[in-house]
Amino acid sequence: MHAYRRAIAAAVAIGIAAATLTPASAYPMRAFGRRPQSVSGPVVATPHVIGVRDLGRRNPAALTRVSLLLNYRHQRELDMLVQNQGNRRSPLFHHFLTRRQFDNFFAPTMAQEMQVIRALRNSGFRITHLFPNRTIVDAIAPTRAVENFFGTEIHSVVQFRRGRSLGVHYTNVRPVTVPAGIARFVKTVSVNDLIVAHTPHLLSHYRVPMHVALNARGRRHVARHIRVPHRRFVRHAIHRMTANVITNPGFETGRINDGWFQCGNVNAFVVTTHPHSGKYDNLDGKQTSGEPYGDSGVCQLVTIPTNGLLSAWLYQTSNEVNTDYAWQEADLLDQYGNVVSNLYTTVNNVNGWVQGTWDLSAYAGGQYYLYFGVHGDGYGALTTRQYVDDVSLASAGSPTPTPAPTATPTVAPTATPTAKPTATPTAKPTATPTAKPTATPTAKPTATPTVAPTATPTAAPGGCNNAAADNGPLSGSNGWLATGVAKAFDFPVQHGCNGAGVTVGVIIDSPVQQSDINAYLSAAGVTETGTITNVAVDGGGTYSSSQSSDSVEASLDVETIVGLAPGVNVRVYNFPSLSDQDIEDAYNQAVSDGVAATNSSFGGCETSDTPFDTATNSIAEQAASEGTTFNASSGDSGSNECGTGSAAVSAPASDTYFVGVGSVNFTDTSTGALASITAGTDSGNGFASGGGVSVEFPLPSYQSGVAGVITSGRNSPDVALPGVGVVVYNSGALEVDGTSWSCPQFTALIAEASELHGTKFGYVLPQIYSIFGGNYTNYTDVTSGSNGAYSAKAGYDQVTGIGAPKGWAWAQAI
Repeated sequence: MHAYRRAIAAAVAIGIAAATLTPASAYPMRAFGRRPQSVSGPVVATPHVIGVRDLGRRNPAALTRVSLLLNYRHQRELDMLVQNQGNRRSPLFHHFLTRRQFDNFFAPTMAQEMQVIRALRNSGFRITHLFPNRTIVDAIAPTRAVENFFGTEIHSVVQFRRGRSLGVHYTNVRPVTVPAGIARFVKTVSVNDLIVAHTPHLLSHYRVPMHVALNARGRRHVARHIRVPHRRFVRHAIHRMTANVITNPGFETGRINDGWFQCGNVNAFVVTTHPHSGKYDNLDGKQTSGEPYGDSGVCQLVTIPTNGLLSAWLYQTSNEVNTDYAWQEADLLDQYGNVVSNLYTTVNNVNGWVQGTWDLSAYAGGQYYLYFGVHGDGYGALTTRQYVDDVSLASAGSPTPTPAPTATPTVAPTATPTAKPTATPTAKPTATPTAKPTATPTAKPTATPTVAPTATPTAAPGGCNNAAADNGPLSGSNGWLATGVAKAFDFPVQHGCNGAGVTVGVIIDSPVQQSDINAYLSAAGVTETGTITNVAVDGGGTYSSSQSSDSVEASLDVETIVGLAPGVNVRVYNFPSLSDQDIEDAYNQAVSDGVAATNSSFGGCETSDTPFDTATNSIAEQAASEGTTFNASSGDSGSNECGTGSAAVSAPASDTYFVGVGSVNFTDTSTGALASITAGTDSGNGFASGGGVSVEFPLPSYQSGVAGVITSGRNSPDVALPGVGVVVYNSGALEVDGTSWSCPQFTALIAEASELHGTKFGYVLPQIYSIFGGNYTNYTDVTSGSNGAYSAKAGYDQVTGIGAPKGWAWAQAI
């Protein structure tokens, strides 16, 4: 089996998986996907459902954002792979891809992405956001150009929900048609800024998405595309060394091999142009005129010796005036390609060999990738290159003092090589940080020369860490607290698993304030040991102290997760509004960062924006292949999510690759044990656990044959957890209801199960239904209550799904 798994991994990595992946028919799982839909279909098929008043044709000069989701390559193989990864009987069970493997075999190629980009630029669009996985292209153009390019008509509208105005937005009122030249590369297109989702029973104000303006020169900032080989890092003992630890230091093999790797998305070269010594040297950048589109560079895995001194001979040429769009650089990278220390970032135009030296003694004993490269935006009128030769990394015998600034760039590490704890959840750079411009070739020392938390978190080694159980008050004057849920539903934190070493992502249109989290944890009697980080996407959201704002939802999500899993690390991916483009960009960022699970405590009418359904499900499938589990609230309007009186479900919870989480109400005993459980409803504010049957997605294989499932489509929810009467702190305490409380509970449960088993879960839905199997060893059945069209009953139902997971038993069985 292990040989087979290695063969599959190698096949995917080199791009021949199509010939070797086990067909889905080899295992008892049925292929599924979204119902067929043409890319030229309507972007907003039924705008009346979400409530809009048409104001007429949009100003042709007004800027309009568009987002294009590109097709994956080898879609059939990807479908089969994900099914195998979720099937316990498959040799590929939990054999997740690295980001590099996915990008190399399944992601659109750079040529395909560039063809889409050129078509947009040639028609007057500016590119505003690209991703390392080449999955989404965000662009902006005057409305007239958008209408002409996509053959559509765009109107301004006033959007409403529950009788309240959400402000003026825009949407296409005729179907979008993708130009024939790029149609084969495009899966779906979004041409609106409508609010496609809402935070259940916390709906308040929304902000118009930010428009990203470009430089007057028409150039754009390109994300870094540095990729390091996927290797296990091993911590070595520190040895005193005097010999050069660099393999092939002068590139005299004539190729990038024997220790060196291509580590950019654009090829670097070994050339004979003007070596410093010997016959060869390394060229980063283009051999012809112009700059690379992305990164061109080489890297080598090294173990830093005691008193390590790095030196390299550099020949740098550039006619850039600053490092806004292109630069030469050298870095120490961690195993995921994140910058641990930037040795220099510059646009030198020396036209001669200069030796650079860097004192790396603070990193002694650590394993890092040493990277030399050039970054560019593809601009053809300017050229930036870097030649590298005679690289040396050896022990200096004693710590080397930092020389004074000269033509040779140097960098001195700080005296404290340990990372400082984050005091507040302030935003950190994205997974692939962009180097900062420097005024001189001398790079600024980094503040923390040890490895920062990686952008691709992995689960801790299997087994619990004997963490303290939640043992605070069960509830407060404003509702339930963490211990009330942890005890009644026997969460793994009560058995020593608190999510330590696992990172999850919260997707929401607001950052959080650490002071709110601290107030909640103090009331709950819980000590947080993980970290909380705000990550701004598309400009980021805005925190509000208003108790009717979406900041309440953000606080509720994080407080719930860290209350039930105090050791987990949380990344809050926040953005301007709950529009489809912002949500999709946040999902794509979370996938790039490799979190164990994402939490989406929002949703909207499934049929209101079908491209949103397609896009989110597609991104979730990629996430599943790399080990990330997507979770979403099933809605708070019962069976009437679209507000028409007819049964309808909430997206993205109804997506095939999302776990849909519904709600229950419960009571407990004086010791905190579960006493009673019913479907989650609150007649006082109209809340009812969302659920029903999708009209967008067919019945998935994991629900096939399950008693109580309606076979016409994907049924929602899958599971349910408490959703009535929780206290949340957001500049004060208040009580709220909603599946927006249920979903982060499940996200915490996944994190604790990941710690227990030492693995991420990815496509966990087949396992959720497999460990059910019609019996309630691992779940508590919910048999009373209704959400309108559906009633809770014995077995699966469209109100509470299978039922409520029995935390510890469920985590052990999954």
